[in-house]
Parts: sequence; structure tokens; C-alpha cells
Amino acid sequence: MSVRSALAAALATIAVQAALAARWVGILPGEARADLAVLVLVLAPGAAWLALLGVRPPGGRFLAPGWALGLGIGWNGVLLALTALARVPFTVWATLSMATTTLLWSAVLLRSRAGRREGAGPTAEAGGAAPGLGALAVCGVLLAAAAAAWVGARFGPTLAIISDSPDHVGTLRRMLEQRALFPNDAFFLGAGRDGIDPRKFLWHGEAALIAHLAGVDPLVAWRAFPALLAPLLVINAAALGALVGGGAGAAFTAWATLLTYGGSLAATPITASAFAARLADHLALAASVAVLADVMRPSRAARAAAVGLALGAAATHVFAAAQFALVFAALGLGLWVRERRVTDELRRLLGTALAVGLAIAPFALWQVLRTPPPANPIHTEAQGLMTLWDHARIVSPGVLWDWMGPAWLLVPLLAPLAWREGRGRPAVLFLATTPLAVALTCFAPPVVALLQPKLGYLLMRVVWMTPLYGLIGFAGAHALRVWPESGRRARVALAGRGLVMLLLLVPALADAARVVAHAREIAAAERARSAAPWADALRWMARALPPRQVVLSDPATSYSIPMSTPHYVVTLLDQHSSPSDAHALERLLDARDALDPFGGWDRLREVVRRYGVTTIALNGRFAEPPLLDYWGPNATWFRAARARLDRHPDAFASAYDTGDFVVYRVRRASLDTLAEAPPPRPFVTSYVAGRDGISRREPGGLPTFLALALSPRDAAPGDTLAGAITWRALAREPVGSYQVAVRFDRPMPGGFQPPRWIGKPLRKLVERVRHERYRFRADHLPVAGEYGVDLWTPDEVVRDSFQLVVPRDVADGEYRVEVRMLRQAHYANLRLGDYFFDEDAYAGLPAGTLRVTRRRPRRGARRRPRRAVVCSPPPHSHTLRFGRGPGGRTASRRRPRSPKGCA
Repeated sequence: MSVRSALAAALATIAVQAALAARWVGILPGEARADLAVLVLVLAPGAAWLALLGVRPPGGRFLAPGWALGLGIGWNGVLLALTALARVPFTVWATLSMATTTLLWSAVLLRSRAGRREGAGPTAEAGGAAPGLGALAVCGVLLAAAAAAWVGARFGPTLAIISDSPDHVGTLRRMLEQRALFPNDAFFLGAGRDGIDPRKFLWHGEAALIAHLAGVDPLVAWRAFPALLAPLLVINAAALGALVGGGAGAAFTAWATLLTYGGSLAATPITASAFAARLADHLALAASVAVLADVMRPSRAARAAAVGLALGAAATHVFAAAQFALVFAALGLGLWVRERRVTDELRRLLGTALAVGLAIAPFALWQVLRTPPPANPIHTEAQGLMTLWDHARIVSPGVLWDWMGPAWLLVPLLAPLAWREGRGRPAVLFLATTPLAVALTCFAPPVVALLQPKLGYLLMRVVWMTPLYGLIGFAGAHALRVWPESGRRARVALAGRGLVMLLLLVPALADAARVVAHAREIAAAERARSAAPWADALRWMARALPPRQVVLSDPATSYSIPMSTPHYVVTLLDQHSSPSDAHALERLLDARDALDPFGGWDRLREVVRRYGVTTIALNGRFAEPPLLDYWGPNATWFRAARARLDRHPDAFASAYDTGDFVVYRVRRASLDTLAEAPPPRPFVTSYVAGRDGISRREPGGLPTFLALALSPRDAAPGDTLAGAITWRALAREPVGSYQVAVRFDRPMPGGFQPPRWIGKPLRKLVERVRHERYRFRADHLPVAGEYGVDLWTPDEVVRDSFQLVVPRDVADGEYRVEVRMLRQAHYANLRLGDYFFDEDAYAGLPAGTLRVTRRRPRRGARRRPRRAVVCSPPPHSHTLRFGRGPGGRTASRRRPRSPKGCA
């Protein structure tokens, strides 16, 4: 870097940071101030470190911002760790970092002046690639980055109630309130060890510091991050492409990342780039590229860059340490097997990997020592697994479809090519060895048996390490390079491979087109799934209630309260409590029972005393009841719960009431006087033998199925059916997540009956060819979650009412209806046969029939125009999706079913 450039960068950084600290730029929008804070707190020191090291990523200076991000996050992670050791508020770095950044740029200036006197050459590019990219490649990469920036700015991070955003933003808010780097009461007052969350590390401190310097609410800063971070994800991936395929590889990889990261542009990972798991994922990629560059062209600068980038990844999420161990071990083994000897590249890889390990070890050890062992029963139960036989289990292959869509089939197609071309090219070999390591980790039963008890559902996250975008970029660049020199037969093979690649990428391309064409509708749908419908109530609670109130509400509303207010809650949403929270499930059930419209006052008093409840919030603004794992709100529940509290205004004083959202202040003295008996549940009657039918035992020893009433029995596609299932529990069931599956099946056309062992794949093939379905399923929580299955008694008959919509793409005919109740984890555990047999885990007891007939329009009647299909980005649970289950619908019950042609 020239002296003039270094001086200009230093002065601009100091001036902007001083203006932000003094609040001189308050006229700017909050998102703009947050982006400026990212530039001066993270990117500027990262750029200074790049200049000090005298190194650039493969591809040259246009890709340098990606590495600057990682180095800046690593640098700030070290500074924040120092404040934790010194026991001072981490927010001191909002001003002190101006001094440290000044020192960094001063060192850059001294180095630049010394280099000019000595006549030193320009900054070296890591990896020994050509100096920079060609103009066409630069344009391709920058266009992909600009498209990612547009997506990030247009949609922002997913704020859906079932996403991770409320979790992260609530943590940032408590950090700033307490000036504490690791608050253990982010959501629950006096949580103690239960509030320590291993998923929150130093990146959260940096994000809070950014909001503090910018003078904006944490939610505003959170919304601003994707516009900056999403394009840097694309740029970091382009550096890998430049290493394996030069300029063409960089451009191909950049666009492949934009279109396929997390499945497609219609999914949320590209805009969830501020989530710790996502950010660590692409910082670990940047660190891996630096290691590969150092292996290909060893230098102290490249090794130092690899160490700094690895620090950034580990400071963001400690899972990065496991990622480095896996991919570097796999690459080392691949080098040894591929070359049949210990090469210089292998020695260099071992040395650099050791340096990375030693550098991040303090971060990893610190995080491990400060975190209690997993104790959350929601997290620790086995989930997302598939049983092959007996006790041999693997991660369900559905994660491949969920993370990459059908494009995952490109991995086995292209990895052998990378292996063949990897001789003497460690970066290309990396593209072959990493998928193999992922496959062995996730799909080898002995490895899964060893790791699953320690990692839990995080084992599914290993699939994210697959460099699909790198393989696509390498294959595209390889084809362009060898095509002119290839013979006829080779060209036919290249064309065939290209056609297969294009066919497998068609769904991702179609999703991207829908995102662009229907951006407004998608943004509106995303907003409807967030807390925006009750934002006015949250603002009132933040403004009008005294600080540090404990609010009792349903799980979905409770999850949004710490995100937007300084108050505490009784429970969070399903899996969003800390893995270390031993009382997470207990909190959920306590809130459920306390707000039960047909529960007793003693239970409510117990919960109020246990958690120090001062406020109750009832929310009736859900357009659709959120499909949660244990219980959730709905319109009927809201009306009954409100009527219960309104009958006793002395105990529950209404403080905010809009008709569909009401906030009560709890008066304990009056609550202690309530003694009336709870009203009977309208959906529960006493069991009378002979009157209520014969109990038919459900598979798995769950409550017995008595009868199904379905109306109407003749329907057309698109009709809404009303159903009611009658259940009886023969014994008290254990606490857990229960789901009712109502499945509809009809014979395939022409009397075709495939062999049982391959019935499901053949049925799906026929459905795809004929563009119609012969099976559909609707899942729901028993009794809409209002009366937990664990509370049912043998002397009761429970009427479970529900509604379902007949899909528009089902074939006409008579459907056999089956009913089953399941107790399963959030990410369902399946069997190998569930992917091949039509009699899968969701097959139940016969419950009647349904006739589906399309209504023909009357002669002369005008046809209604078809509405455009809008593909909304599906929300994430824990930044993880599970993919489609074997019954023809998504197995992750938090992911809504998308319109035909979307997910």
C-alpha cells in the first residue's frame, strides 16, 4: 500500500469513528450509521492488518474485503477477550479502539515509507495465482456481490418468530444494558448457569459494540448487517474459485454461492450472514483458502493471514475449531494418499494447521471451560437421525436436500473430477477431500455413534462444510480451459456433464427468478411471520412498563419480548433456549399450564411465585397459529384465556388493550385470594365403555385412536376440511413433543402397484411425470397444543379439532384416510425404510375415506385467473432446516409448506 493510500485510509477511519462517537452523524439513517460502524470497527483494522502482512487473497485486491472482515473480527475478538480478563465493560472499545486502529495504521504508514525507500515491490498475492483477476472476471464477481448486497438490503435478516433473530437481538440488548460480554440472564431473570449459552461468543460482543458506537437500537444494527456481510460471503467464496480456477473459477464460484448457498436464493442463509453459525461458516472458508494459499506458495505472510482468519472464525463460533480439524485432517490424508509420499505441501499443511490450532486453542478452551455441559432435554434427545438397522444410525440424508436442494447430486458427480485433477494442486484436492470427510462424519454409523452424544443436532451442521459452490466454480473453469484442446469424444463428455449440472441447478435458478420477480410479496410475507403484527404492543411495553419486568406469555410472543424490550420472560420458543438450560422444557410447560384457560389458580400462583411474574401478555394477532413443538397460541385459546383473566380485574389489571392484544399487571395479593374451581374443558368428556367406540392402539404405545369425523367427505382441490379426532390415553404419557399426522392415500393410475421395497420412489416418479399427487398429509399439534398430551388421563375422551386444505395438485379419486399420533424430536428420527416403503413412520390406523373431485366450471362461466405463485423464503430453526420427510411433506414442522414449484 502506498503512503498516500495508507494515510488517507487512516485519516478517514479516525474521522468517521470520531464522528460516530460524538454523534455528529445522527442525521443519517440508523442502518447507515451501523454500516459505518462496521467499516471503522471491523473492516478498517482488518484492512490495516492485510497491509501490514503484505498479502492479498487469491484473486487480488478486489477480493481483499473478505479477508479484511475475518482479520478485523479476529482482532476485535482478541481486544474483547482482554476486557473480559481485565473485568472491565466491553463497551470501552467503542472509544479505545480509535487508539488501537490509529496504532495499526501508523505501523502501516511506517512500513509503506520503509518499503518506498527500499524500493520494495507491491503487495504479494497469496497462492501464487496470476496477479489479480481479468476485467471480465472482476465484473462477474462484483456483479454477484452487488446482487448479494441487494438481497441483503431488500430482505434483511429473517426476523420470523421461528428464526434465530429474536434470540440474537435479545442477547445484544442485554449485553448493552449490563455492559457485560456474557450475560447469563439475557432472557430469564436470575437464570444463573441455565442462562449460559455456548452458541454466543465474541462476535455477539462485536455486534453489540457496533450498535453502541452507531448509537442505534440492536434491532436496527441487526437489520443493517446483511447488506454488508452477504456480499463479503460471495467474495470469500470467489477467492476459493480464484485459487482452483483463476478468473473464470472466481466468477463461477461467486454466482454459484449466491444461487446455491443454503439451497437457493429463496432460502434464508444468504441473508442470515450475521448469524454466528453462518458468519463462522464463511470465515472458516476464508481461513481454509488462506491455508491452501500458504500450502501452494509458502510464505510467512500467508501463514499469518491464515492464523488471523482462523481467529476470526473461532471468535465468531467455537464450532469453527471442529471444522478446521475435520477439513485439514481430510486434506492431509488426501495429499498423502494422492501423492503416495510425504510431500512439501503436506509438511507445510501440517505446520500451518498446527499454527492455526495453537492460535485458536485459547478461544476454544475458554468457551469450553465457561460452558456447562448440555442439559437441555429439548436439545439433548437424539434427533435428525436415520436408523439403518438395529442401533446403527446416521444423520438423515434429508439434510442434503435441505441444505443444497437437488444440487447436492453435483457433489458425487464433480468430486471425482477434483480428485483426478488434484495431483500437485492442493486447493483442487480440498474440493474432493472435504465432501468425503463430511460423508464419513455424517453417514458412517460408528462415527455418528461416537459424535452424536457430544454434538447432538449440531452434527447435521457438518453438511454445511461441503464446498458445493467451489466444485461448481472449478468444474466451470476446468471446462473452459480444456474445451479448446479436447477431441470430439471429450467435448461430448464435457457437454453432457454441463447439461447435468444445468438440470440440477434449474430449481435454484427458478427460485432466484421468483425472488427477483416477487420481492415485494416475499418481503410482506416475511414481515407477517415476524413480530411486526404486534410491534405497537412491544413498543408500549418497552416505554410504559417499569424496567426488568417478568412477562408471562405464549412461547412465540415471549420470544419476541427480549428482542424489542428490556423485560424478561418465563419461557422461550422450543429449541431456542440454551443447550445448557436444564429447565427449558419445564419453563415451556409451566407457561402452558399457567395460562391454561381451564387450569386452576394454584398452578398460576405457583408459576408467578417461581419466576417472579409481574406482567401477563395475551396475543391474539397471529394470522395463522404458529406450528410449534409443544404448544402455541390460537384465536380460540386467546379468547378463553382473556375471558378467564378479565373475570378478575382486581388480580389482573388491564394496562394495555387493543382488543386482540392485552397486557395485564399481576396483583399478587388479589391473586392469592382466588379459589374458584376451573371450568370444564369443552373438548373433554368422561370415557364411557361401549359408548365411545373401541380403542385402537396407536403404533408406539401412544394414546388410542377412537374415531375421526371429517367434513365434507366429498371435496375439491383447494377446499378446507374440518376434522375432529377422538383420543383416549390408557396411561399418563411422558412429557414431550407430540404430533398428529392425518394422511390421505389413493391408488396410482392404471392399477399400477410397484414392489413394496421401492414403492415410494416409484410413486414420486409417477407423480412428477404426471404432475399430480396421490398422497398428501396434514400435521397438527394435538388439541392445537391447548391441552398437553402429558396431562391426559385414562378416564377422559379428548376431542382434537383441526382444519386442513386439500392441495391443489392432488389427483381426483377416493383417498384412504389414516391417523397417527407420534412423539418425536424437532428434527424427526426416521428409518431407512421410510424413504423406500409407502408404509413409513407416518402410516397410521384406517379412519375412513375422502373423495376428491374437481368441479367443472359451468358452461359460459368465466374462469378465474390463476394467482402468481410466490416463493417465500422459508424461515430457519436454529439456522438449520431438515428437509422433506418421507411422507411427502416437510419433516421440520417449523418450515411451512411452500407453494408448488418453490421449495
